[in-house]
Amino acid sequence: MSTLPASRVLIADDEYYFRQLLIHLIDWDAAGFEVAAEAENGSEALKIMKEQPIDLMITDIEMPHMSGLDFVKEVRALNSSAKLIFITSYDNFNYAQRAISLGASHYLLKPIDETQLEQALGGIRAELTEKWEGLRYIDRLKREAGYTQATEPGLLPGSGNRLIREAVAFVNERYADENLSLQQTAGTLFVNPSYLSHTFKKETGESFVEYVTNIRLGKAMELLRHSSFSDETSVPKIATIAHQVGYSDPFYFSKCFKKKFGITPNKVNSGLIVDRH
Repeated sequence: MSTLPASRVLIADDEYYFRQLLIHLIDWDAAGFEVAAEAENGSEALKIMKEQPIDLMITDIEMPHMSGLDFVKEVRALNSSAKLIFITSYDNFNYAQRAISLGASHYLLKPIDETQLEQALGGIRAELTEKWEGLRYIDRLKREAGYTQATEPGLLPGSGNRLIREAVAFVNERYADENLSLQQTAGTLFVNPSYLSHTFKKETGESFVEYVTNIRLGKAMELLRHSSFSDETSVPKIATIAHQVGYSDPFYFSKCFKKKFGITPNKVNSGLIVDRH
């Protein structure tokens, strides 16, 4: 049985009976979700997004006071990376295009197909689970590298914790890419790079670059501990491991590794590891 928390859902639709249909149509608990809030228009939904954590927004497009599209646009301006499903009566290409630009995972039409919605929820839950599991993996790597600050879901302080959960999960998925950057991560999460940099430092106590470096070197330490090589094979194997953790230059990798751990990579299995933390 999964120990991960239920993903919190907001349902926004101006039709009361449709909201009730969704609430009772799906076995939310079995799907790994809970309906945390509902709203009858975009303005009400936006207020909810500002006040409580939401993992998935399910919203209509045409609603009074504020449309679903305008609501989600405002949510993205708040730097929220919540997942998104649009459910609408309008089979409109322009609407669908805007939905995609706002990061919608699915664009579903009324009357709702139960199987189609369940499949959409299953895919989103799998993505959220992968990210949460990634955080656990990151936390283990940090402990092995000598860091003790936890990054489990719910343990990051402050209102920016969901954004940082998304960011660290992205780093975990892409740390081997030497082109991984703050700008790339911010673009993927639909946030301003400066805002992400500031929030990342505030929530984790490390800059984004420091965090990426620590994850890469922690992973390198794990790989090196399970490797063995002679002096003749050390350079090519170290180069391979450097590449596996996102370093194209093995000499620069060795320099960073020694600075962090007080030992060169080829000495990891020699019993000379120095814990500098």
